[in-house]
Order: sequence, then structure tokens, then C-alpha cells
Amino acid sequence: MWDVFLSYSRADLGRVEPLVAALEAAGLRVFVDHAAIPGFGPISSTIRREMARSKVLLAYYSAGYPHRPACQWELTTAYLAGWHEGDPRRRVLIVNPERGSGHIHPIELRDSRHWPLPSSPAQFRAFAAEVEAYVAALSDSLPLLSASGATTWSPGPRPLPAASFTGRTAELWHIHSALNSHAAPLVADRTAPVAAQLRGPAGIGKTLLAQEYALRFAGAFPAGVYWFSLDGRRGATGQDRGDGSAGAVLGLFADQLRAVAEELGLRMDSGAQLSALSGAVGEALGRLREPFLWVVDGLPGDLDSRQVNGLCAPHPGGRTLITTRTLRYSALAAPLEVLPLPRDASYSLLTTRHEPEGSAEQHAAGQLAHDLGGHPLALDLLGSAAQHHSFGDLLAAFHTPASSVLDTAASDHSTPTDWPLQVTAALTCDALLAGPPALDVLRIGSALSPDEFDSALVADAIASAEPGSVAIAMRRTKAGIALLRTLHLVEPVPAYGPHVLYRVPAVTAHALQRHDPDPARAQALRLGAIRALRGDRAATLDRVSAPRPRATGPRRELQMPDQHRAAHSDLERMAAFDLQTELVLRIGIQQLEPGTGSLREALASLHSLFAFTRSTLRQYNIGLAAPSRSEETPSVHALADELLNQTLRPFLSRWHPALTAHEAARPESVPPLRHEQDWEQAQGLRDALTGLSAPMGAVVTRLAAISGADLGTPALKQG
Repeated sequence: MWDVFLSYSRADLGRVEPLVAALEAAGLRVFVDHAAIPGFGPISSTIRREMARSKVLLAYYSAGYPHRPACQWELTTAYLAGWHEGDPRRRVLIVNPERGSGHIHPIELRDSRHWPLPSSPAQFRAFAAEVEAYVAALSDSLPLLSASGATTWSPGPRPLPAASFTGRTAELWHIHSALNSHAAPLVADRTAPVAAQLRGPAGIGKTLLAQEYALRFAGAFPAGVYWFSLDGRRGATGQDRGDGSAGAVLGLFADQLRAVAEELGLRMDSGAQLSALSGAVGEALGRLREPFLWVVDGLPGDLDSRQVNGLCAPHPGGRTLITTRTLRYSALAAPLEVLPLPRDASYSLLTTRHEPEGSAEQHAAGQLAHDLGGHPLALDLLGSAAQHHSFGDLLAAFHTPASSVLDTAASDHSTPTDWPLQVTAALTCDALLAGPPALDVLRIGSALSPDEFDSALVADAIASAEPGSVAIAMRRTKAGIALLRTLHLVEPVPAYGPHVLYRVPAVTAHALQRHDPDPARAQALRLGAIRALRGDRAATLDRVSAPRPRATGPRRELQMPDQHRAAHSDLERMAAFDLQTELVLRIGIQQLEPGTGSLREALASLHSLFAFTRSTLRQYNIGLAAPSRSEETPSVHALADELLNQTLRPFLSRWHPALTAHEAARPESVPPLRHEQDWEQAQGLRDALTGLSAPMGAVVTRLAAISGADLGTPALKQG
């Protein structure tokens, strides 16, 4: 039996040899793989056999250690062995040669005792004596068999490990640390389990990373792995099957939860509500008294916090892991950004099935890996295609403005997470639904990709392609960038100075160029970007001198420098744009799905429009008392008056007191939402909220006529 199994990166061999010498001098038997494995021996089986004959694993946890797959396999095995004994730290000892401990994962190991690298003979002897005392207290070897028991996977079937999983070993520990941070409260400042979320753009590898974590760490979840896929709505074209609404998503989750209930032996009525299903499954899992993993894959970006919480693990023994493309849920689950693969990992994934032969092919493979921008899905697809085509041909095909080589490769290669065959169509779904301002920014960024851009350049390009107010072009640009950032369709680039730079990922630009619904618009914006780059770009809103106040009777109106006296001033256009963008996201324009949401929150959202509208009008020095223009060219203040006094005030005056009276009669034993759902006038209020779409939509349409920005909402199109 070995006393110590030494786990280390081969790059650290020279630094670990003195440790081995000190331990052996203290009488300890140390297994070191380079010394004990016979030449050409089967490393994996030998390592596992010798670990099973060792009392503890001693990890030399340098900064490079997390990036070595073999090291991570060894550490995971020893960690799970200790987990099954009741303490995952019991079988793992750490030597940390770095100054900080932030690189050490899982987080529980930061909270345990670890040694700095000894630097003197006395320190080496003291270190060896402490290890000797620790090992002497252990009577048996690592219990690997108990850590390798099969964990149930529901609803099945259990996926196979992906051969294409590359360059993410450190991220696996990041996930585990995030899900179990409550186990190390002194380090993480948490005492209860929290959900974790993997977020990033489409195709970046979120689902595969979650899947690999669930497979490799299944031993840490003896009560099972429960996987709910909310991306199943996508068909082969990448478009949604169904309406993609919150109700459809919750229904999809309920169907899978019902299958879990059946596998747990629960008899549930076919018409059981989601809350009843979740409660029954939670009680059944709680009786197991063991941790379980609860994965919600492909969470869409249009759910409220109550709906998201309803999708999480139904018992405190569960650890919830979410994957999503949106930034909206940062407050609900600990976020972990899934980033593009670094250069070495990109090249490795691209060439894992076929090694390039000759310098020309190696150069083409390196260039292709660079041009794909570390996008794992694209690298995997073209790496598979490289078995039948040269890297030079694939590089040329990727840059050919015709049908996408990614779609061609997908027809011949099944991805580990079942992506649709029309890959590029799926990659552009979010972009095409984002609305005109965001799509215009994405068009300009795609034309410049992989170079960076800033908001001033985009505004100049829009103003050049579509003559009008530069101020409004800038407002539209900033709104579009904000939305694209939320959807992970543009990425910020570190830059010096006051300007923030952005970049459209190369694969996103590649997909958009093949699925742009308005190629003429894309071409006009591309030419506008070229003109902006050739000019001095001195006319953006950020570069305009401060407005000068000018007395005009009872109030002051801000005069923009050199502005043209048109039907609407730049200040009116900006006010209209702010009101327009706020309204299209509010209840009234956005409808409550049947049986979802809170009526009280809906009324509060509508009431807050009073304060927002007044604040916006004050910001741009526009008064409600100012004279109105003709009906053909309504003013912002006239539309604000119509919204507040003719639409919202009568609606709220009726329904706010009625709902308040019902809430006052709620028994303490009845939850507020359940009491609200039992209200006899609940459906009437929901119908009235639906009826707001026509008058509010009319206001939004006329605000769009002032701002010049069509945000692509149904209400605008109907108007």
C-alpha cells in the first residue's frame, strides 16, 4: 500500500522532486507516475489501480495544475472517494506553490489546510512530519469503488461522454465550487445551497459542459441527475416549434417533470398542475436524504423570477445548474461565463480527428482555428469535416459567401448535444428576434468582424446610411448594443481610454451574412461604416458641445447646436425613443400568459409609467402644458398626456381599488398569489390588460414616427 499518491503537472517535475525526497526520507511510500509505471504501460488502468492502493492524494496545485486533464481526473477521483466517506477533503492534501488560493478548485479545498511550498531543509522536514502524522491516522486506502457507483439519470437515457470535450477541465471544478460554496462558508460567505448558471452565446458549449459535469461528478449526487431540456422546441431549421412563450416553456418543463415523477414511482393525475408535480417530486427526493443534481438546460430569457424559481430543484438537497444565453438572471443564480476556447485548445479540438500533414496544412489549420474565434461548435463540425477535406479547402469554404460549410458539415456529423442540421439558422434566431436597432448594430459589427467597433462608429454609419438625426442614431445604437450584450451576440473588448469597444464573434457574423432578412439594408450599413471610417467621425452626439439654453416664454427649451428646425427637435426624438423603448417592454404591450404572472405586479408596472414618463419629459425639458401640433404630427407631450390621462389613469382607477379590497380579505394561511388566483374578477382584469394593447400600441406607433426607430413589436406593425 502506498502512503501518498503524488498528483502533479509534468511541467512541475523539477519542483516536486524535493517534496518526494523529503517524504521518502520520513519513511513514507510515495507513488510517482513517472517512476512507477513500466514503459508503455496502460497509464489509466495503472493510475486507478495504484490510487486504490494509496491512502491519500497529495496534489501539487500550481497555476497550471487545473489545466491538465490527467491531474483533474486524479483529483476528482480522490475527492469523490472522500465525499462518500462524509468529507471530500479527507483524502486530498494540497501543496500550493502560488501566493494566492483563487486557482484552487473545488472551493472546499481552499477552506482546508494546505501547505505552501517549503523553501528550506527545516521546512521540508516539518512538512514531511505533518504528512506522516496525517497518513498514520488513516487505516485504509482510497475507497474508489464506492465513488464509482452508477447514479440514476432521469428522464433518460444517460448520454455518453463526448470525445470532443476539450479545454474545459478547470471549468468543471468552477461549476462544482459554485454549486457547493455553502460547504465552505468561511471562504464563500454562504450558508445555503445556491443555483449556478452557465451563460454564453449559442454554440459556445454550455450544454456540453453541463453534461460533462453531470457525468464526471455523478458520484457526488447519489440521489440522481435530473436533466430538463428547454431547447427541445427547436426543429431542424433552428426555428422554434410552438410559440416560444413562457406558457409553452413551462408546459415543456411540466411534461419532463411528469416523466421524472413516473420514474420515481409517483402516481400523478394527468392534469396535475406544475406546482403539484414539483411538490410531489421534491418530497420523494427529500426522502432519499442524499444530494441530487437538477439541470435546467436552455433557459429562455423571457421568464420572470417566480417562474425561474419554479424551475429550480424542488428540495434543498438539490443543486440547480442552469444554462442560458441571456444575462437577465444574474441575481437568481451564481453566473459562470462560458468563454471561447483559447488558441491551443481551439487547434487541438479542430485537429483531434485528423492531424494536418505538411506545413501548408498546418498553417491552414492554425488560420482556420483562429478565424473560428474559439467557437467550440464550429471547431467540432469542421474538425469532423477535416476527415474528408483538407484544412485549406475548409478555410476557403468558410470564407466563401455561399451556403455555409458549417451547415454542410452538420449534415454529415452528429454533434454531442444534438444541434439542428441548419446550424447557422439556429445561431441567428436571437439576432432576428432582437428588433431593428439591435439588428442594425449587428450588421455593422459583422461587416467589421473580427475588428472592434465603438458606439460612435455605429451611429455614424447609421446616420450615413439613413440620413437623419445623429442624436437619434446614437440612442438607437446604445439601445441595440445593450440588447446584444444581454443576448451574448456582441462581446466587449478590453480597451484603454474612455471608449468601450465591442466585437461580433466571427461565427455569428458568418451566420448572419447567410440569413439576413434584408441584404440591401446590410449593404447600405456596410457602406455607411466604410464612409464613417474614411471620415473624421466628428459629428456624433458624444462629440457635440453642450446644449445652450434659450429663453422661450414661460419655459426654457434646449437648442441643439446646428440642428435643423424640422417637425420635431432632437430632444423630442430622444424623449420619444426613451418612452417607446420602455413601453414595448411593459405589460399591456407584452401580455401575461394565461395562468402565469402576478396581477399586482402588472398593476405596479403600469403605475410606474407615470413616474418614468414625467422623469423623461423633465430630462428633455418637455412640458405637458405645451401646445400640441396637429393630429398628423402629434407632439411627445400630447402622446404622454394620452398615455397617462386617457389610457392608464381610468384603467388603474378602476382595477387598483378592486384588487386592493380583495387583497385585504386574504386569510394568513393562504399565499398571496393563490389568493389572487382565486379572485372572481381575476379573469376580468386579465382581459382588461389584454385590451390595453390597442391604445398603448397606438401610442408606441406614433412615438416611433417621432423617433424614427421601429422596434419591430407586433403593436407597431399593426399600427
